[in-house]
Amino acid sequence: MMKKMILMVAAVLMTSTAVNAQSAIDLAKQQKELNDINRKMLNQKPTKDAKKQAKELKKEGWLVPAGELSIEQQLTKSQLMGEELMADENGAPTKRFIMQTGLQTSGSYNAGYAAARTAAMTELAGLLKTELVSAFQQKLDNAQNSSIDAATVDKFNQRTKGIIDQALTNSISCVKIYRRLPNNNFEVQVQLAFDKKELAARLKRNMQKELEKEGDEELGGIVNDVLSNKF
Repeated sequence: MMKKMILMVAAVLMTSTAVNAQSAIDLAKQQKELNDINRKMLNQKPTKDAKKQAKELKKEGWLVPAGELSIEQQLTKSQLMGEELMADENGAPTKRFIMQTGLQTSGSYNAGYAAARTAAMTELAGLLKTELVSAFQQKLDNAQNSSIDAATVDKFNQRTKGIIDQALTNSISCVKIYRRLPNNNFEVQVQLAFDKKELAARLKRNMQKELEKEGDEELGGIVNDVLSNKF
């Protein structure tokens, strides 16, 4: 039922006209839609794949922190969010969420959880930086009369990490599990979901601000291409 609803939402989105910018009102509406979907996910019965994966994880000693959803429910939420589609800037279907996992060990669960979240965001930031810098340089190489000069490329390379870190400020925790190791430390595994539309809006805004290129749609095009085709 949930998959059918997601496909229906994607179909509606793909019939809409793609836009080049997203207003604060758009983001608020999108967040409300996401919250509604998350609430419905809480009532979903675990999928067969989720039950199978959960069984293996439990055999390996993985547990759920007090007050959290069962492993089966968490994995079901992760699967549903990983399958959800939306329309990209050109109206083509693309995954709505970027899913990223972090794994860390610490002396307490809370410290391990914080470290695992940081690890997930750091890894995603590294992947985004590699792809964005590569796309930026390729656009410059392919453009005969580009307004993007070498100095701008250098500035972009220097500031990209900070730009991305500022953009990765909003995520959804899909999976939060832990296990105790023989030395009594906590090994914590976290999976985060990042909404591509919100992430794209933040990246484009931060890039334009940092590079002082307000209204430069070349940068927005780079972001859209990378998020749609690489993630």
